[in-house]
Amino acid sequence: MVIVESINHIIEELVKYIPDVVYDYIPESKISRSLLIGAATGALAYLIFKKRYRLPPGPSKWPIIGSTVLYTKGSLAKKFLDLSKKYGPAFTLYFGSSRIVVLNRIDVINEALLTKGAHYSNRMILYSTKVMLKNGDDIIFSNYSTEWKLRRKIAGRAMRLFMVGGSFNKKLEEAVSKTVEAMLKEKEPFDPKNYMFFTTLNILGAMVFGTKYDIDDEEYLTFLNQLEGISSAQSAGMFIENVFPPARLFPSKRFRQFTDLLDQFMDRIDTHVQRIRKTFKPGNITNFTESILQAEKEIKDEGEENMADYKSIHVVSTVFDIFLAGNDTSRQTLYWALMYIAGLPDVQKKIQDEVDSVVGNDRYPTTSDRENLSYTDAVLHEVMRIGTVAPVGVPHMTSCDTTIGEYEVPKDTLIFINHWGIQNDPDNWEEVEKFKPERFLDKDGQMAPKPENWLPFSAGRRVCLGETMAKPELHLILAALCQRLTITLEPGVEVKIGPMVKGLTIVPTPYKIVVQERIKA
Repeated sequence: MVIVESINHIIEELVKYIPDVVYDYIPESKISRSLLIGAATGALAYLIFKKRYRLPPGPSKWPIIGSTVLYTKGSLAKKFLDLSKKYGPAFTLYFGSSRIVVLNRIDVINEALLTKGAHYSNRMILYSTKVMLKNGDDIIFSNYSTEWKLRRKIAGRAMRLFMVGGSFNKKLEEAVSKTVEAMLKEKEPFDPKNYMFFTTLNILGAMVFGTKYDIDDEEYLTFLNQLEGISSAQSAGMFIENVFPPARLFPSKRFRQFTDLLDQFMDRIDTHVQRIRKTFKPGNITNFTESILQAEKEIKDEGEENMADYKSIHVVSTVFDIFLAGNDTSRQTLYWALMYIAGLPDVQKKIQDEVDSVVGNDRYPTTSDRENLSYTDAVLHEVMRIGTVAPVGVPHMTSCDTTIGEYEVPKDTLIFINHWGIQNDPDNWEEVEKFKPERFLDKDGQMAPKPENWLPFSAGRRVCLGETMAKPELHLILAALCQRLTITLEPGVEVKIGPMVKGLTIVPTPYKIVVQERIKA
């Protein structure tokens, strides 16, 4: 009571100094005046007693818009790395009124993701995300919770069941052989981007649903157009519906297109899931959807208490995650890889010599060959270092007030992990701009322990679910393409081999290739 009376006294004293022209607008009635003073008292009390945090330092912010660096041209990841040299490994930015803390060094990243993982494992739940998942909960975009851990547990077991089931190698060989066959039909230099999409989508379709596509199949082309449309709509920038709720009553044309494509895509996934569910026989796993159903049954039989929280929509949303994350990241990684393989003939020759020595030419590489394809694996690691597909990953959000180093981080703060930054910081790597696969090998030419600053799949509770599938998939695709083809850049066209900043992203310099057959498929 004493505090309130003191604040009222302060307000009364401040009113004395209000200019007459302003004072004329203050209501004269005692009730109106009391309401005004009460509102001012509340506002001042909030400002006085609002908790102050010792936030990581950062550039100044502007009212309404926040930090201008978020709106200027150039790669966010590059700008974040530059800012870290001035403000330190953790710094604070603002997107409007939303607080962002960016982590740019492996020690603070490990503190957040490993030491204090539960504090840093939430997500920012956007309206567009809720629409995307039909208000269901998935694994990538949902908050860390008991229900999330169950979904993750089922998906993780499903991944392991599928990888040891024996069909992985066969499905990969079928998909890559179709890609090789289609690429060899090209008689002029061509952009390989669509073929990398064909490879990864064919593999995903085969692995998840047991389907097989030719490059002109109607369903493949439908999947292609839907995924491209969804990606294009998202990359065009933030939906106004996310930040201005009234706009949801009259959604923009872009948002309507986005939701229409999502509805079609999710319905297609649901149709496949229901088809597989009807014919599924426990113990007989031929695709990833069946492995989810098997894992679901096993965990239920083990007496998992929370199985009532696991619904049919969660199978669909898990498959959706695999398609959304697995397809886009894999095809982009392969697109980066082909640029370096075509542009650096010595690198390609070393891969081909290794594959010829280990595998020969009468079969495709398999998972059992991986440990002996070290140089090819090192090339993949170097591609993923320079060509970081998700430069700042999927943003995290703090679930409680916490700390990072010597600083405080409030609850509901967005956390960006600068994956590209730690993988391309000259302080972390020698000859950082040089494509140098040997940096990942030991003196005997075998894969050395993973460098701590190589983190394309993130770490901790939100580590990429598909890592156990993506690494062998990309490794073997790369080996198989080099085994079957000789790949060169378009003759007479000079291409700068390396990354190019395009808008806020870092992408390969545009290029075209020519392929020649080495070994008949």
